[in-house]
Amino acid sequence: MRTSFLFFLTFLIVKDTFAFVHQKTLLGDDFRWPSNATITLYVNGANSSGIMSSSIESRAANSASLWNESGGPQLQIISTTSGPESGRSNVYFSTDPNYFSSSSILAVTESVYSEANGAIIESDIIIKDSVLFSNLQASSPFIGDILSHEMGHLVGLDHSSLSFSTMFYKLTRGQWSPSFDDHLGKNMLYSSSTGGTIKGKIAGGENVVGIFAADVQLISSREGRVIASTLTDQDGYFVFGGVPTGDLYYIYVKPLKIKEAISSYYQTRKTDFCTGFVDFKGSFFESCDNSRKGYPQGIDLTDGTSEVDVGVVTIKCNLNVPLGYFEGRSSGDFIIGDADRSGDSFVGFFTPSDITNGLRDNLTIDLTHIDASSGNLYLDLSLISQDFNSRVAYEIEVRSPSSTYSYRYGFDSDSIPNLNLKGRILLDPLVSANNFFEVEIRPVDFDVFLPTTPQPLEGLYFPDFENNGDERLFYQFIYFISQNSGLEYPVFSHYSYPAIRGNQQCMDGQKTYSVKSSGSVTGVSRETFETKTQGEASIVACGSVALMSDDNDDGPGGPMTSLILGIFAAFFFFALKRQTIV
Repeated sequence: MRTSFLFFLTFLIVKDTFAFVHQKTLLGDDFRWPSNATITLYVNGANSSGIMSSSIESRAANSASLWNESGGPQLQIISTTSGPESGRSNVYFSTDPNYFSSSSILAVTESVYSEANGAIIESDIIIKDSVLFSNLQASSPFIGDILSHEMGHLVGLDHSSLSFSTMFYKLTRGQWSPSFDDHLGKNMLYSSSTGGTIKGKIAGGENVVGIFAADVQLISSREGRVIASTLTDQDGYFVFGGVPTGDLYYIYVKPLKIKEAISSYYQTRKTDFCTGFVDFKGSFFESCDNSRKGYPQGIDLTDGTSEVDVGVVTIKCNLNVPLGYFEGRSSGDFIIGDADRSGDSFVGFFTPSDITNGLRDNLTIDLTHIDASSGNLYLDLSLISQDFNSRVAYEIEVRSPSSTYSYRYGFDSDSIPNLNLKGRILLDPLVSANNFFEVEIRPVDFDVFLPTTPQPLEGLYFPDFENNGDERLFYQFIYFISQNSGLEYPVFSHYSYPAIRGNQQCMDGQKTYSVKSSGSVTGVSRETFETKTQGEASIVACGSVALMSDDNDDGPGGPMTSLILGIFAAFFFFALKRQTIV
């Protein structure tokens, strides 16, 4: 059947995790091309920004080449001087008010598809010609970021909550190069994933009710960051396919905060499942063992295991920290490693007054029992905070009897700041006593930290913090032993996590109730766009919306707000006895 639909997905300027979300039809089918298709895009680079047409075509070819590194359909760029034509996919600049009725929309991807099964027939990318685009990578709005984002929509991807992915719902630096999250989304859409699989069910309440549209994030020990994120289906199930083996993973689950940033298929999502019908909190997957509260459950793909079903993961109404954590901070004797451990992970937390008063976390990692005589074993450690939108800067100092190591924020080639910290220290192969490490974790008030940096724009560190941030100042600390193998440092040894049994015996979110999808297409019906095709097909369009400065983060507004799908629309305390953070 051929109907006409238009969907607008927002894209606001500011720049790291849903690793992927797939666009949906009325019946919940994914929009997609045939897996073996070659999608030819006819690019007319004529524009009013003063960028040479050949440069636009070159940027489009680069974006296509990067997306082609994923499996599934391949993008092919053809240069043209003609206008858009029916029966083919086009990329061109326009000021047509039918597409750009809001000043904040920068680009639109319009796709013709079969309503019966979601198969895409053709797509156009229309870029707003009255905007002054830049051809410089570190400037905004960079035309390469726009093209790569829109090509992600063209192949069937929706917006992501992962801040520095190409498909993040705000325009940010570095989006010209698709992240692992983006490639994973395309691979899974076209069943071309290779590698390991991690799957499970997010649920709440004593009846183990599945949570619809929970944001599930996958954390890599080797990378020291969130590498992917996805939304659960109507029954609470999620799957990460194609993840690298030889790694140790963790899962973080949070409510989808800004539902307007994503398909209307997910608009019915609910989050008020805690006592008093308040929202559940972002939290880590842990075992039900009380002695392991505050220690995220490791998911091991280092031993040749290619698939792990973690079972049921409960939502939580608080965030756990380890037993003895706060007391250990006061006495300075919190121990994360001992003779039986060669790796682990825990959750740390500070209040604003803790930071003002100069409190720090001090812990020890004792690896003196490790045989490091091979000379190629390392202590790998990571502190993750930025990926969780925890608005604080951290510094780490690691001291051994022979050396001192310091770690703090940095910038990548696109001038994207990285507050997540990662270090690698060679274990002493001769003197085992030198493999005893004292770690000091120092929080720095973000408002104090920001003016001291070469990029003092909050939106570069925490895109859309107002709508997507977490007021709790927490972090995840991970350490393990790696072994150098050429250019790789795979996990060599870590804490021996018990068998994963899920959380059926310790469910939280006692007010959880069942929620189903809206059953509506990703978009808004707009009959005026039927001119692109005749017969039984539908048209879907994605509008990229952007604010026009890096440091202005006011969020979406104006007359287009009701058409936008893609804007990811308190106080906290901790209890020493319960060792939890609300």
